[in-house]
Amino acid sequence: MIRQSERSPNTNKRRYRRRTLSAAGLIALGLSALAYQWQGSQWQNSRQGNTPAAGTSFDFYLMAYSLHPAFCENGNARRRECQRLTAADNARRPISIHGLWPENDRSGSYPHDCAGPRLSLSSELRAELDQWMPGTASGLQQHEWRKHGTCSGLDASRYFRLSIDFTRDVNAALGRALLAHTERQVAAAELRTAANAYRAGFGDTLTFHCQNLKGADPVKRGRPYLFEIRQCIDDDGPGGAPATLLSCSSVKRRDQGCGARFWIDGV
Repeated sequence: MIRQSERSPNTNKRRYRRRTLSAAGLIALGLSALAYQWQGSQWQNSRQGNTPAAGTSFDFYLMAYSLHPAFCENGNARRRECQRLTAADNARRPISIHGLWPENDRSGSYPHDCAGPRLSLSSELRAELDQWMPGTASGLQQHEWRKHGTCSGLDASRYFRLSIDFTRDVNAALGRALLAHTERQVAAAELRTAANAYRAGFGDTLTFHCQNLKGADPVKRGRPYLFEIRQCIDDDGPGGAPATLLSCSSVKRRDQGCGARFWIDGV
């Protein structure tokens, strides 16, 4: 379903194009309110997007989550958030916020850098965001708002509030399984089974993204590690907000770089 950045509710859903979860598979509409890597002094996008015109449109959202031990091991050890990362942090929050991305049906096509206000968050929301998005130590929230949030049609508070809420949910679904496989191999099917035990069909809304890490450890350089999880979400909430979880196969998004089995990094 395509919505304009300046949105009004659209009841003409193209549901035949997507398989959504049942009511038990929703994140409530009443929630409060590709891969990037750090290179030098800015977040660089590995995807090639389209420069948006006025009235930017998109089809759905990808909620991108980081596994911070793997991010830090991947040539980012000097970043502030990586220097601060502890085993206790990882145990409390195995999955952290990368960003909430408006996305088009065609893979690699998405709006970015839309006109919008500068980022401004309340001190309370910023403090909570720091807990779920460790990259705020290096300004990730500014980058994500400027590049993606401004194209969502949401105000900044709602954009980040929803990002936090989705991240809480995916940690509840997968956090324990990830911690149980720290420095061990696991298959995507095992993680999806764990997610489906949390909520029927939840595993189908996720894709797993792996790569060999670029850190000093030669063993890790030769293994695929899970560094990011992405979740497919419809833009069918109030004002075009992300709400209904989508099966990622219905929007032609799939796992990348993981092979039959992959590793989970630890602190």
